[in-house]
Amino acid sequence: MSINVFFALLLGLLMAMYASFAPVASPEQQTREIPKIELHDFTLYEISQAGIDHVLEGKEGKKFEERYEITSAKFSDNTTPLFQSIYAGNALYQNDVLHLDTNVLYQRTDGVEFRSSEAKYNTKTAVVTTEGTFVITQSGNRVEGKRLHYNTEQDAVSADAVRGSYQLN
Repeated sequence: MSINVFFALLLGLLMAMYASFAPVASPEQQTREIPKIELHDFTLYEISQAGIDHVLEGKEGKKFEERYEITSAKFSDNTTPLFQSIYAGNALYQNDVLHLDTNVLYQRTDGVEFRSSEAKYNTKTAVVTTEGTFVITQSGNRVEGKRLHYNTEQDAVSADAVRGSYQLN
């Protein structure tokens, strides 16, 4: 057997092996979106000439082309007269709207708190909304209801199926 035939057979064998063992990307791998940035145990500050305006904290954060996804999220707003924070198990920030779910807690420095399983916070209009049930508390007062619409700048609240208890001093 000549050396040329040997190398021709070897080349044919290698090409057959490459064709049969070539990596094939599954459809799941092809459609998966890859984040531009991933952060773990992070704190982001938005700073202006007046000082720190907003703080975003989380356990894990991913920045995609048009959105942020955060687990164990805390968003704090220092641009209003009363410092306010919103906590949630999961958050999606897109187009100036923070979509929150899993144990949502809103707190303000004057003691106002509200809890819900989901909520949306529009950072431009300072409006918090929730479609499900919620509980608002402050100084022993308690209000429960559904479909909350809370303008944090004007301190205006509207809701459905409201039930409350107030402490009179």
